[in-house]
Amino acid sequence: MSAHKVKPTRWWYVIALFLPVFACGIASVLIYRAVPKLPGAFDTLNMNSLIRVTVPGSAEINFKEAGAYALYYEYRSTIDGVGYARSQYPPRLNCQLISRETGRQITLASPLAEGDMYSSGTQGRAGVLMKRISIDQPGIHEFSCRYPDERSEPRIVLAIGPNFVWEFFNIAVKPVGAVAGGMFVFFIASMISLIIVIVVAIMRYQSKNKLVNSNPG
Repeated sequence: MSAHKVKPTRWWYVIALFLPVFACGIASVLIYRAVPKLPGAFDTLNMNSLIRVTVPGSAEINFKEAGAYALYYEYRSTIDGVGYARSQYPPRLNCQLISRETGRQITLASPLAEGDMYSSGTQGRAGVLMKRISIDQPGIHEFSCRYPDERSEPRIVLAIGPNFVWEFFNIAVKPVGAVAGGMFVFFIASMISLIIVIVVAIMRYQSKNKLVNSNPG
């Protein structure tokens, strides 16, 4: 077999150049999918998106999308001109959330971290996270809360809506992770590309020398 037949083609350089470009494409897709659609994403961090309920009592809650939600205790609130100022620590309550369509009771889980709060001086509202809610199937749900001893007072305000901690994670943390992942993919692709260029260059150089040595003069 002649020496020039084992000489790598220059197309390997094209392939090496294409790898970082392809990696950039993958990184762009990762970042695009991780970055929330604005300004709609920030609307979920608005306390006005919360549905407030005075309890003891019950109400219908329409979860329009599946996802992470939360139950908050608003120890400072105003509804229909009535002000509520209670202890910052939520009282003991028996609460239920039941899907009207399936009849399944949704688990109200304890928060992963204590002390997650929100407040607005202009609206006179402040609340603290009580429970985490995971909705698998959107639709209308029956929500109810009672005191264990069935007393009717004092009335307090609870709010159900987006899990602010999870939404902040989606908005702030996921894009950062996507950027880091994209940079890692680009780095790996660049290293592979560099290795291909070096190996092909060496093989072409060696092939050229063999060809010259096989045809002296």
